[in-house]
Amino acid sequence: MHHPRHVVFLPGFMCDARLFAHQISALREAGIDASVGDLTEAASIERMAAQVLAAAPDRFALVGLSMGGIVAFEILRQAPGRVTHLGLLNTTPKSDQAGPTRVQQMRRVIDGQFADVLREELKPQYLAVQNQTADRLELIYDMGRRLGPDVFTRQTIALMGRRGSEDMLGSVTCPTLVLTGAYDAVCTPKIHEAMAASIPHAQLEVIPRCGHLSSLEQPDAVTHHLLSLLDCALELPSRKAD
Repeated sequence: MHHPRHVVFLPGFMCDARLFAHQISALREAGIDASVGDLTEAASIERMAAQVLAAAPDRFALVGLSMGGIVAFEILRQAPGRVTHLGLLNTTPKSDQAGPTRVQQMRRVIDGQFADVLREELKPQYLAVQNQTADRLELIYDMGRRLGPDVFTRQTIALMGRRGSEDMLGSVTCPTLVLTGAYDAVCTPKIHEAMAASIPHAQLEVIPRCGHLSSLEQPDAVTHHLLSLLDCALELPSRKAD
């Protein structure tokens, strides 16, 4: 097997397909099809994973950023044999550490302060300081605004209720890229170093001048490392001939 025929991308909290626009375009130029999983309808990580699996091809590469990476762990739990390559971007295998903050944010959203929560609390901390350009901040805000307060609430409940995935990292058998930004304050480089050390075939990449939304902040670097990951099958001994 050379390239996978299909890559499923899983966006982060309150993000849509535009989070991966650069990567999807580059993959299509390389002849690799791509789709973006829908994480907007379910209020649990397990249901999100089941819905992505129901819509995905039989075998696919999987790339998740932040919450998308958390859903990717659950997809591996539910259907490990279907995933050919794994990209874990700016994510964490830990259970939720932000419960009180999330409850407070949900209360503000219920009180009609959704736009304020998006602008003040969530989006600025996602980007490294040097990447906080007007166009990036506007894109991030627009992704959240279009998804709206109901999706905000469902995704928040899903993140709060998730289980940790540290126990399953050692059983990931496919080629794996673990990537984050040097200035990711949400899912720190330290988390990624530990994660990569626990996954048998993981390649760790820490991108300079980059925060939590690596695919938007350093799109060329992320695309380069993803294309390298998708070539990985050539280097790993195949468990069975495809």
